[in-house]
Amino acid sequence: NNNNNNNNNNNDDEAQLDKKKKKRRTDSPSVVESSESIVQEVQPTSSWKAHASNISGICWGEHGDGKNIITSSWDHSLKVWDTERLDCILALNGSRVVSALGRCSNSDIVATGHPDCTLRLWDMRTGKGTDTSNKVSESTLKPSHKAWVSALEWSPTEPHVLATNSHDGTIKMWDIRSSLPLHTIRAHEKGQKGFCLSFGNKSLFTGGSDCVVKKFSCS
Repeated sequence: NNNNNNNNNNNDDEAQLDKKKKKRRTDSPSVVESSESIVQEVQPTSSWKAHASNISGICWGEHGDGKNIITSSWDHSLKVWDTERLDCILALNGSRVVSALGRCSNSDIVATGHPDCTLRLWDMRTGKGTDTSNKVSESTLKPSHKAWVSALEWSPTEPHVLATNSHDGTIKMWDIRSSLPLHTIRAHEKGQKGFCLSFGNKSLFTGGSDCVVKKFSCS
């Protein structure tokens, strides 16, 4: 009798476990459905057709006051936009695809990188008043990269200094008062491309096709 009772108890326990397992299996889809149902699609507060080809860069415009932005594109142009009125207030048409864009934080100098390995500077201060497209001055630094300039960023502490990254795997440091780079760093092994970079505290970070983030000292 004791053996029979034990067997019955074991059978009851197994039945309870089976019920719990079935319940978990039954509940699990509803958990997934519940987690998916809370995902919301966020709609933009505004949107507009800005360029005729890929947009390669966006940065704040004059004084970084949140009113104007600058965009660059593969359609060879730079445009300044009033984000409140959604109007283009300045359009600059170049002769090359623009692959990288950055604006100096304490001036109206804008730098652009290009697939022709060059770095160009645009002095937006000369574009005040009417007929601005004819008043913006452009200067080109001597080509130094061996492939696309894929990214650029201005130094947060040195107003004349910026860094560029390239598909040739190198980073170059520039002082815009000179047409030649100050330094060249082999950031990625030969055959690997540099895609992005960012200044940190006395340092420079870079990433590329090798899937590795690298940190270099700027001190």
